[in-house]
Amino acid sequence: MTKLMFKVAAAAMFMTMPMTVQAGDEIPRAASTPQTAKNWVAPAGKNLAQSIVDGIVAGHPELVSITIHAIPAGMNDYTMIAGTFPDRVGNVSSPGDVITAKKGVTQVESKWGTPDFNKKVSILVPLKDQSGKYLPVTMVLAFKQSPDSGLIDIDFMQPGVRIRDAVASKIPSTEALFSIVK
Repeated sequence: MTKLMFKVAAAAMFMTMPMTVQAGDEIPRAASTPQTAKNWVAPAGKNLAQSIVDGIVAGHPELVSITIHAIPAGMNDYTMIAGTFPDRVGNVSSPGDVITAKKGVTQVESKWGTPDFNKKVSILVPLKDQSGKYLPVTMVLAFKQSPDSGLIDIDFMQPGVRIRDAVASKIPSTEALFSIVK
């Protein structure tokens, strides 16, 4: 089956699925502005999670942004613990980020219904540790998208999973993501 035939078959299958979201429905999102109150402050120095983000950004110009979400020690809420938006580190994670972390599922967000539609596609992946075990941690990779590229949202899933798998060897545990690195 060619790639185009697969896309057409996938789109046809999707069209026959019952829909529970309407075009005008609000998509639940966490506030993510510099003015948002923080629920966590990163310690001085760069943590392993931020080091991983910085390394990915340096090698992947096709990305718009990256964030990592986990529960800091002694807290109950998922929080952005690293990312390309330093002013947003410490914000409470969005519902989608939490679903990926808790259920270990990969999600594709086309940004439909937002100003970012046709500009970027986000892939939410659960991180893995060195042994390949899923961690209760989400990495969000936002890929540049163009309506003229010929790519659709699911075309970004495999590159997102490859990036996730490439950093697993650097992660001994969830707790290690919070450790300060040099």
